[in-house]
Amino acid sequence: MIKLKVGILGATGYTGIELLKVLDSHPNVNIVFLGAHNVVGKTAINFISNLKNFGNIKIRKNENIKNYKLDLIFSCLPHGELAKNLKKFKINKETNIIDLSADFRLPDKIHNKWYKKRPKLIDAKNFKYVLPEISKNVAKGNIANPGCYATSILLGLSPLAKDINKKNIIVDTKSGVSGAGKSNKIEHIFNEANENLSTYAVGSHKHKPEIEYILKKNFKSDINLLMIPHLLPITRGILSNIYIQFETKVNINSIHKKFTDFYKNQKFIKVFKDELPAIKDVQFTNNCHIGLKTFKNSNVLLVSAVIDNLIKGASGQAVQSMNLMYSLDESLGF
Repeated sequence: MIKLKVGILGATGYTGIELLKVLDSHPNVNIVFLGAHNVVGKTAINFISNLKNFGNIKIRKNENIKNYKLDLIFSCLPHGELAKNLKKFKINKETNIIDLSADFRLPDKIHNKWYKKRPKLIDAKNFKYVLPEISKNVAKGNIANPGCYATSILLGLSPLAKDINKKNIIVDTKSGVSGAGKSNKIEHIFNEANENLSTYAVGSHKHKPEIEYILKKNFKSDINLLMIPHLLPITRGILSNIYIQFETKVNINSIHKKFTDFYKNQKFIKVFKDELPAIKDVQFTNNCHIGLKTFKNSNVLLVSAVIDNLIKGASGQAVQSMNLMYSLDESLGF
């Protein structure tokens, strides 16, 4: 049986901890390195009390990864950190990387417009963007894991990609506060987020160009995404309501068939007709639930997609990609 030697950079952040939880029960994984910027010397059990297999592994400095020979590295570092430190980490060429940040999702021209410029000599072409349900042939190599909002919205739009070319697509999307990571921004602290609902980054959210780029690259569908993100007073979960206006009346049965055909044999996708999903139905899972609904006397279709932002929107999806990369059962670890 294959046993992969795995390391995690940024292991004590939200996505790193979720990754540890999933990998702890994975039969084909042996975690040999956990890295962090701080809490060095403590063991994994200090952060996750119910680990069964890897609780005694000590946290090392991230840069110590250069001393380990690994099959695969998951990077849960903040945006910009992997690209900045990739040379310093001296990662073996035979080691595959799955990066959960935005460092390698977009080509330079788009990335540099929305994020800080990548260091010179770092080539994003060495990373392949993989959203398992729409990516073909996940081969061994480096992977750029999709963003959380992007995951829910792309899963909601991809089956209709050919029908929405040249359209303005309105997306009302809401996320729990863990989507910001371990942030010290005042709007993310309990007293501010609790019993509150706020809109932010309208027209400027960095997942907008990611969604537009992937739809154009994968399906030749050129859309203008009008994305309105909100901060929910919950810890985890994303709900994306996508509004698509057609020229004629929407046939819900035809739309439902497009979705079920597109996601045929996909283990983590459930599609509902005339029924809308809730965040609580997917929390702590790698599932995406998609609801389809029409409006009376209207040509508008509502596509409602929900995921757990920390699992399907981050760590779980990364493990799903690892499974496909090494020809393992896609659902191992879940």
